[in-house]
Amino acid sequence: MANQTVAPPVEREGWSKYGRAPAWAISLGVVVVVVVLAALFDFWATTFVVGATENAPLVLAAFGFALLYRLTGLLNVAYAETITLGAYFAVWMNNSWGLGFYVVLLPAGLLAGVLSVVTYLAIFRYAKGRRVGNLEMIVISFGLSIFLQHGLQFVFGYRRRAFDIPPPNTIEVFGVGVSSFRLLALASVAALTTIVYQFIQRTSYGLQIRALASNEGLAQASGVRPLRVTILIWFVAGLCGGLAGVFYGAGASVESFLGIDELLLILLVVLVGGIWGLLGVVVVGMATGVALTGITLEYGNSLYAELVLVVAFLGVLKFRGRRLTDASKV
Repeated sequence: MANQTVAPPVEREGWSKYGRAPAWAISLGVVVVVVVLAALFDFWATTFVVGATENAPLVLAAFGFALLYRLTGLLNVAYAETITLGAYFAVWMNNSWGLGFYVVLLPAGLLAGVLSVVTYLAIFRYAKGRRVGNLEMIVISFGLSIFLQHGLQFVFGYRRRAFDIPPPNTIEVFGVGVSSFRLLALASVAALTTIVYQFIQRTSYGLQIRALASNEGLAQASGVRPLRVTILIWFVAGLCGGLAGVFYGAGASVESFLGIDELLLILLVVLVGGIWGLLGVVVVGMATGVALTGITLEYGNSLYAELVLVVAFLGVLKFRGRRLTDASKV
């Protein structure tokens, strides 16, 4: 009979660094510097407040993507459609049933989490059981993404959809007006990040997740049930992506390409921030949002801001020598 004691996780880049001081030090240092700058200078105040609140969905989506990537090694392109589905679920409940934004927010996220698990069980787990390689898995996820895009267009049509909600309240932060929706998005990032981080660090399931990510064979021999743990991660990742989609849709409008338009930045934030673990993803995601806003305000062109950040990210990845195709553990 297998020993039921879970083996301690083996050292692995990304997961092994959750509790180390550098990640906390970097997070705290960035927050202190940015808050001081925001308090002293109007431009920095606007950049920080607008960047942190408007781009909070980027952090939320990147956090969910990072959970999948660190556990499975899979660059799941179809995660973009999890984001889009969350937005469509919310706008459908809002437009069809007249439910308010705050009412549809959590159900839309939960539905996206369920759909995330369904895609894992129906497609990715089956493909892995057939010994499909990691590159082929990425191709499968790309095909699934295209299929879901066209499926959403068939069900919801091609026109953009908007939430039928009253204008949100405006709250001043450092003298900058911010909508209540944006502040709620930022609060969701903080809450989910804290909950998931503490869950991974301080619960028995979290220990199993870290053990599975470190060495699947050893984890199974120690009594870990990979299927249960993996389903949990896919659900939480889908929840984060779905909530991000709702906030994206409330900020602009909902269309079938909503998620795929954001995927490149999400991917780069995960690859660069993942060097320092999940906390690194959150810090790099927030820094990316602030940088996007700052460059856009300075030069008046958001496309130029995205191009500058993409080049910077690629430079960091080149310097660090990151591999994009780690062995999958789905």
